[in-house]
Amino acid sequence: MRIEGRVGLAVIATLVAALALGAVGIAAPADATTTDATPAPKPEPAIPSLVVPIVRHVFRLDQVDGVRYTPNARNVALRSTADAPLLLFLPATGAVPEDYRDFLDTAGGLGYHVLALDYWNRGRSVAQTCARDARCYSDLQANRFNGSHPTHYSSIAPSDSILARLRHALRTLGERDPRGGWGRFVEGDRIRWDRIVLAGHSQGGGESAFIAHGHRVQGVLMFGSPVESDQGVTAAWMAHRGVTPVARYYALDSKHDMYAERIAGSWSALHLPGRACPIGTDAPARMQHQLVTDHVLGTPQQSHSLFITDRGPRSERNTPAFRGVWVAMLKAVRGPLART
Repeated sequence: MRIEGRVGLAVIATLVAALALGAVGIAAPADATTTDATPAPKPEPAIPSLVVPIVRHVFRLDQVDGVRYTPNARNVALRSTADAPLLLFLPATGAVPEDYRDFLDTAGGLGYHVLALDYWNRGRSVAQTCARDARCYSDLQANRFNGSHPTHYSSIAPSDSILARLRHALRTLGERDPRGGWGRFVEGDRIRWDRIVLAGHSQGGGESAFIAHGHRVQGVLMFGSPVESDQGVTAAWMAHRGVTPVARYYALDSKHDMYAERIAGSWSALHLPGRACPIGTDAPARMQHQLVTDHVLGTPQQSHSLFITDRGPRSERNTPAFRGVWVAMLKAVRGPLART
């Protein structure tokens, strides 16, 4: 693993109470980690303060056993408290981990370990490729995850799959940051899914839901996803319930998203609890599993992304407008999954 540019190990202080109120901006440049000693505006008294130190890594995966990863954009990892769960984030089609620095920093500030992983998400989106072919979603997503079920839609080798990249990234982080607690998430070749919260945007959110369907994870956060329903046809794997309880799934989309109808159909097929809860840019007083913002984000295409990417709207204090919603979602799955 290469730590590129000026990024190595550094500690930044983030104020979680202020995160909930959108009072502190902690986004750093793509190739830098900074320490900000400037006093932050005081949060509301009802919200307690908590400072969480973060160690940041920005890196590409080195070749291993002759395998050269393609694509190989820079991954982003944040190490927070030693006993924290891991937030594994998968970007949207054509996006890269560094497109989501604000959200990743928010998760780190709440005490998560974070790994935003690059993977094969280039070319046509899953939504465009599969459309009303229910089986296509299952085969394509399985292939992206572990290299199985190769088809003419997707033929990723097991050695270049999300699973292989995850194992390699965790092992290398453990070697480079031995006190970081990265070994808690992998034992030999076995991933400790019960200590992981999956999150993703668009294709990445659909892939997260697919992985959680077959592996019992601590939680799932889906942004503008899954887009796996089309005119009544849904992904075949959604036909039966998965092993992760749906009570641990939370989703956010825009009312104006170009895929809004297809996403709503996917939420229904997943049996997400409750109904769509309309919000603006603030979290609801009582957390819901299906959040739909009516905040105007631009075109239908922009409305598919700007509630989660770094290009989204910002508050008067130059912090992400949706940070309060992110905090609420991250807190909802922060606690351990009850054993059954």
